[in-house]
Amino acid sequence: MKTLYLHIGTPKTATSSIQEFLQINRKTLEKHGCCFPKLPHKYPYVCSNRNAHFMVENLYYEDGTRDFPLEMEFLREGLDNVAECMKEFDNVILSEENLWRVSSYSHKELFPYLEQEARQQGYQIKIIVYLRRQDQFLVSNWNQCVKQGKTSCRQTLESFIKTTQKKYKLVLDYASKLDRMAELFGKENLIVRRFDPGSWVRHSIIHDFMDCIGLELTEDFILPSRMVNPGLSGNNAEIKRIINKESSFSKEENTFLTTFLKTLSPESGERYPCSMLSREETRTLLNKYAAGNARVASEYIKDNCPLFTDDIPDLPRWEKDNPYMTEDIIRFFSLVSIDLRRENEILRQELKDLRQTVKDEQKVLRIFKNKLKHPFCTLWNRIFHHESFT
Repeated sequence: MKTLYLHIGTPKTATSSIQEFLQINRKTLEKHGCCFPKLPHKYPYVCSNRNAHFMVENLYYEDGTRDFPLEMEFLREGLDNVAECMKEFDNVILSEENLWRVSSYSHKELFPYLEQEARQQGYQIKIIVYLRRQDQFLVSNWNQCVKQGKTSCRQTLESFIKTTQKKYKLVLDYASKLDRMAELFGKENLIVRRFDPGSWVRHSIIHDFMDCIGLELTEDFILPSRMVNPGLSGNNAEIKRIINKESSFSKEENTFLTTFLKTLSPESGERYPCSMLSREETRTLLNKYAAGNARVASEYIKDNCPLFTDDIPDLPRWEKDNPYMTEDIIRFFSLVSIDLRRENEILRQELKDLRQTVKDEQKVLRIFKNKLKHPFCTLWNRIFHHESFT
């Protein structure tokens, strides 16, 4: 039966790397009967590799209210594209990490609509979801929000966790969330995987994802050459959180500063290995979801293993006044300043070269004008002084 594989995240489970892989191997996938369609809708600051984003984007009228008719129009156009792809391919792959969250909140009717659409078009939907241990999920999502400068980007981690647990209960209650999807699509159509290298096929997220869609990663496929969407170290996340408080910065300026923090983060993390939560905070958080996690393992993964490891790294909890913070701040501002200086030097040299070019052209122009004023003198000199006409 023709299948729509809907990869719904969760966020911060290497979704960007998977999407990058699918994009660069689009033609090879098609040879194996799989289509990763490039859909026409484009959204500001959203990578086109997130080809299911047409299902989750909120669109607005000028007065700030939701434009539901336009959202439905985009949804229909996207699903019509999927239906066209199904005529040529047995499998279609769509990917969007925010589907895990919004399908229970701002887009509650989305999954029932998709299920009805699949029945009408004669294909099945298989949901692919990677689950990350709740403490890691929350810390990583906070880090991503801070890095991107979203609404919650000014919150401390403690405030972010409290808000998320209260506002988005189903985001963290994996068992209840999966149960709701199972009622629509059937448990047999939920492909649930751990975000844990130890459980992946060949310890590779790409190998594992390919296994989800029933393919083997052969030499025909190209692996991404870079790590996509890395996080910030504890210190650099705090620097960025403070930067986010400056509302006058544009999106482009915010991204400019983030680039340097991402560059410095690996070294910062090595100098100050730490955990954003204490062991006690982590244990308290995990106990809250222990029963549900156990049920996910037994009912959805069924490999007789716990959903997540209980190991908690014995690292010091990150503290704002740690001895490495001053050094990281100095490194950050030094790198930004040096980059700006180097760019100014390049621009200064380009301006100098441009001025010289203008000066040279003005000199040629003056000579040409002089020759135009004295054409007979010029001709006389060329004839009697044996000057070339060329």
